Amino acid sequence: MRFFAAVASATLMPDGRDYDEQCIHRLEEHHTVITTEHGDTVVNTNTGERVVLPPCASKATSPGVGYYSDWVVDTVSRHPSIGRMATNWTVPAAPESRGPVPGMSSVYLFNGLEDGSNRHDSTFILQPVLSYGKSGCILNPLAGWRFTAFFVLGSGRAYCGKVIEVEEGDQLQGRMTKTGDSWMIEADAGAKGVSTHTVSGGLAVTAAYITIEGMVIYNCKALPKEDLVFSANSLSDSQGKALEPQWKTEVRHGECKPAVALHGDDVTVSWGASDVVV
Repeated sequence: MRFFAAVASATLMPDGRDYDEQCIHRLEEHHTVITTEHGDTVVNTNTGERVVLPPCASKATSPGVGYYSDWVVDTVSRHPSIGRMATNWTVPAAPESRGPVPGMSSVYLFNGLEDGSNRHDSTFILQPVLSYGKSGCILNPLAGWRFTAFFVLGSGRAYCGKVIEVEEGDQLQGRMTKTGDSWMIEADAGAKGVSTHTVSGGLAVTAAYITIEGMVIYNCKALPKEDLVFSANSLSDSQGKALEPQWKTEVRHGECKPAVALHGDDVTVSWGASDVVV
């Protein structure tokens, strides 16, 4: 089983926090992560090879700098039990800016599932992420649009599946499905491929999110130039029964005037990408 080599001491991830590079695992396909409070085991499902990982020595930390790296706006639907989430969206036009120095700013657009009663007490997130720029899973700061399955633990470890290159206009679907005590995260770009990540350990999910996130955001032009529609949102409980989303929006950074509008099963997220100063 091949783990990609560490290249830095800490890397920002899509939750806006720094993660020890030794605790970010960029995995090839055909793997499962078994997670427990005592650490994780990564299993190669082709060969059966197992790598045991103790809890990460360093927990994720906030960068504490003048710009922000955080969720910009999200809308959440909470339920006693969630067993599946699926969302469709289209790759938008690229942002006009990558920051005051090219490659500094990145943006992430995703649906995701968490535990906990709020973001502050959640212990993990499952997320198929559409990204533009760098992340803990994508080391090239000038990367274009990429679609990747993520599993990030609040304890400090992060895992990502294969990175799929996509472009403006491509149709995407992000899916997270529970079968038994395992979750499969799928970032599906149709003919261009599917990034998958499987995690087991009986993770209980209670919160579904639609999120726009920015990393090292100095300027609203670092966000995509157009509104984004997350369509055909589908939720079901752990028994397969359909759930009616009860979306509640939280604006975490209002500098770019983000807003969320609901239309049936669609969630439209807008912002002022033409605004100059954050």
